[in-house]
Amino acid sequence: MRTYRFDTVTRVPAERLFATIADIRHWPDWDPDIESTEHDGALAPGSRFWLKPRGGPRVRLEIVEAMAPHRFVDLCRFPLARMRTSHHFEPTPEGTRVRVTIEVWGPLGFLWDRLVAAKLAAGMATQTAAFVACAAARSS
Repeated sequence: MRTYRFDTVTRVPAERLFATIADIRHWPDWDPDIESTEHDGALAPGSRFWLKPRGGPRVRLEIVEAMAPHRFVDLCRFPLARMRTSHHFEPTPEGTRVRVTIEVWGPLGFLWDRLVAAKLAAGMATQTAAFVACAAARSS
């Protein structure tokens, strides 16, 4: 299994961060690499949604966990590999710690790591900064 992790601390409360990540239809507002998303709004484990990366094919993902306001996990099923993306929001004395983790595994995990996960990981800091800025701008 290949794992990538990025941590940062922000003054934005966990509740607002979770509300922003749970609003899947608006992910393109803070992630310029996403062209569009489709989601019915259900946050239950097993709920599915669609994401279309810029210049890429439409991909189906599944919500694995949505535990407000601390954790949101989704899963993408590639042929012979899986990629899980986790967002954790942990209150600390300094602010809210945001931890983003990308994990890829399976017989062809090495291939999907090279094609997708490594590229996502390279942009984690920029993407997380845009996500936090979007959450900060949301009305309470």
